Amino acid sequence: MIPSNSVSSFDVQKQNDAVKRWAPKVKRRLKNSARMFTSGKKESFVTRPGRTEGKLADSITAKVGKNLGVSDFVSFAFERHGVFVHKGVGSGWEIAGSGVSHTAKHPSGITRKPAHWFNPVLEQQIPILADSIAVINANAVLNAVKLHIK
Repeated sequence: MIPSNSVSSFDVQKQNDAVKRWAPKVKRRLKNSARMFTSGKKESFVTRPGRTEGKLADSITAKVGKNLGVSDFVSFAFERHGVFVHKGVGSGWEIAGSGVSHTAKHPSGITRKPAHWFNPVLEQQIPILADSIAVINANAVLNAVKLHIK
């Protein structure tokens, strides 16, 4: 038998299913993480030309992308202000070294700190997906090798 280097040499559907199950779980955890911001506004509050930004937790979506029929990326989208919250920056505040500094000209008695709501969730969940895909592909390799042993 001739070795196959094609996508069909492993179970594409198993990998796709693993990614499809993983993405909604991570989305749910991201929404729970974003819900820690309870002291913010109660309604949509940032208005930009042509759109109004809503609550961060309500805006989180997940998308699984495929290349040649294989799920090869997951993207998470959310309101723009989620990045500013995560980094602790905004109007009059910017990243300075490992912290955040006040750059506005008017005095402020407020201190700001990053609220890491996104990266910790991914850092915890990505190894779970990686392990799952590794097992699926390791089984495919073992099955392919068995075909070639005489």
